[in-house]
Amino acid sequence: MRFKVISILSIILLCCTTQEELNERIILERKVDAFRFLSKFHHQLHIMIGEEEGDIKKAFNQFYDALVHQNNFELAPIKDALFRIDSKNVHPSLDSVKRLDYLVDYYQSGLSMQIEGIFRGYGYLDVLDMEKSLSLYDKLKNDGSLKK
Repeated sequence: MRFKVISILSIILLCCTTQEELNERIILERKVDAFRFLSKFHHQLHIMIGEEEGDIKKAFNQFYDALVHQNNFELAPIKDALFRIDSKNVHPSLDSVKRLDYLVDYYQSGLSMQIEGIFRGYGYLDVLDMEKSLSLYDKLKNDGSLKK
């Protein structure tokens, strides 16, 4: 009996200690990473919907291969929308392809607003460079400085 109690407590303790504690910086990191990912692969979406020239199937596969390896919870709706597309029949006229593009456009805008909102909470009102956003955040968080 004593062994069972110790085993159960050990499992509970192990489960609790392996979960990453969410804090503002981790949330910001995830949002910035998701925003960067969507920016990097937006061209592939434009090929998939026929707005830009290119191989639609190749663009789909590039986007799919990159997204499937992401474990960022911020990208979950994008993954779900991508998985609703029949990979054997990717075509610009498909509603599922158009909906993915709509989702990414709005989702990326929403991420941008959320990221900028965090910075506004620290009094940073300038145009934000996403590539430098995390180091700027650390500076604001650590010393409260708005100097560039």
